[in-house]
Amino acid sequence: MAAGAPVDQCDAEGWTPLLAAAHHGVLEIVEYLLSTGAAVDAAGIDGETALLKATEAGHVAVVETLLAAGATVDGKSRRGWTPLMAAAYSGRVDLIERLLASGAAVDARDELGPTALVRAAGNGYVDAVRVLLAHGAEVDAPDNDGVTALIAASVKGHREVVRTLISAGADVNASSAVGWTPLLTASAGGFSEVVALLLDRGADLDVQGVNQMTALMLAAVNDNPETVALLLNRGADRDLRNVEKETALDIAAFWEHEDVLEVFAMAASGASSDASAAVVDAAEDTP
Repeated sequence: MAAGAPVDQCDAEGWTPLLAAAHHGVLEIVEYLLSTGAAVDAAGIDGETALLKATEAGHVAVVETLLAAGATVDGKSRRGWTPLMAAAYSGRVDLIERLLASGAAVDARDELGPTALVRAAGNGYVDAVRVLLAHGAEVDAPDNDGVTALIAASVKGHREVVRTLISAGADVNASSAVGWTPLLTASAGGFSEVVALLLDRGADLDVQGVNQMTALMLAAVNDNPETVALLLNRGADRDLRNVEKETALDIAAFWEHEDVLEVFAMAASGASSDASAAVVDAAEDTP
C-alpha cells in the first residue's frame, strides 16, 4: 500500500485483498483495508462479497465490522446466495440475529428457491429455525421443487425441527411438485418418531405420492419394519396399490425383506413382534 498498490486490485478470479482477508477472518487487515478506501461490496467472479465470505466462514467480528462499514446485507452471489442463507445453512444463530437486525430479507431465495428457513430446517438446526420464525419467516415457503421446510426436515428425520415447524402452523400435508409429503419422506427414511408426530398432527395416512406409493409402501421397500409396524398400527390401508399394481406386502415380498414380512404376518394374525411393538409404543409416547 505504501508503494502505491491499488487497494481493490484483484486476481483472475476477482479476489480483492478485502475478500481474502474477510474469508480468512483477519480482522486487523479488514479494518486497515476499509480505512484506506477498499470497496466494501466488491465481489469476485462468483458474485460473493466480503460479507458473504465472512459469514460463510463464521467470522463474527469481521461480519460486524463489514456491516458497520455499510456492507449490503442482502448482497447476492451469482447463484442468489445471501449472507443470511449462509448463516442459516450452518445454523449460526448469532450471525442470523445480527444479519436480521441489519435488515436482511428473511424470505429471500436463491436460484434453486430455498429460503433461509428451508436451509436451516433441512440441516436440523432447530434454534436457527426458531429465530427465523420469530422474525416472520414464511413457514410454508417452498423451493422451486415445492419442498417446504417441513418436508426438508422430515426427509432427514429432524424431529425437533418438525415439531417446531408444526407448532408454527406448517402444513403437514404439503406436497412437493412431484408428490412428496412430510409423511412420505419420513416413512421412506424409517423415522418412526417423526412419522408418529406427523400423524398425530393430521398427516394423511394413505396419501399416494410418486408412482402412487404410500407411506406404508415406502417403509416396506426401504426395509423399515418399525415404521411399517407403526403405520399398520395406525390403520394404514395395506390393500392400496402403486402404479405397478403392487401392494406394500407385494413390495416387501419381492425384495425379500424378512423383518417387514414378519411385521405384516403378525399384523394379519392380530399379534405383533416384541421389537415392533416396542418401537410403536415409543413412537406413540413421544411428547
